[in-house]
Amino acid sequence: MTIARAALLVLVLSACGAPAGREFVPGGGAATAKAAPAASSAPAPGVETVTAAPGLKVTIEWPSERNVMVKAFTDSFVGQWRAVGTDGEDESYLEGVEEPANRDAYRWVRSFLAEKQSAQGTAKLYALRVASVTGRGAEINACVDTSGIRVTDAAGDPVADQPPWTAPPQSTYLQVAAVRRGDDGTWRVKLFRHASYPHERAKECLR
Repeated sequence: MTIARAALLVLVLSACGAPAGREFVPGGGAATAKAAPAASSAPAPGVETVTAAPGLKVTIEWPSERNVMVKAFTDSFVGQWRAVGTDGEDESYLEGVEEPANRDAYRWVRSFLAEKQSAQGTAKLYALRVASVTGRGAEINACVDTSGIRVTDAAGDPVADQPPWTAPPQSTYLQVAAVRRGDDGTWRVKLFRHASYPHERAKECLR
């Protein structure tokens, strides 16, 4: 399945953290070819907590088998929160995304910086899986819980009006990333999509 084909299976775009704007209907349709995920040298499955920035963490519940495609997505997810938590100083997240995902990741980070806002707390990633992979393209599915995140002002204090994605049920949603292996052998995120409550796919992520 090419990335262009993947784009037809996951409609409409959002970056990693807070779902914004239009949504998509992920997956479904005709069956896609499967391939054995490329194994990585990552540690064994389990729960890992990554510090994105002081006071800002991401908890990742790794699947039974880690692989480079899933890690391409998780690295992008953590990297974008790191950019938010460092007031945009850390731009390493842009290394793991390509057109058009790079534009959307950049816009999402800038949405915080433009309002002189940041974030504190913990975002959670779980139910990570490779939904399909053929050749150089793959689709990664993940559940996201941002109920542990609080948007803060320039002084580091939580803003009075927290966005809807910080409270249930909107704080739990399905995130899909189309990833692609470049000529250099590196997997990068090509497209972001999400389904938020009350979409049926988002309900699957509720615990």
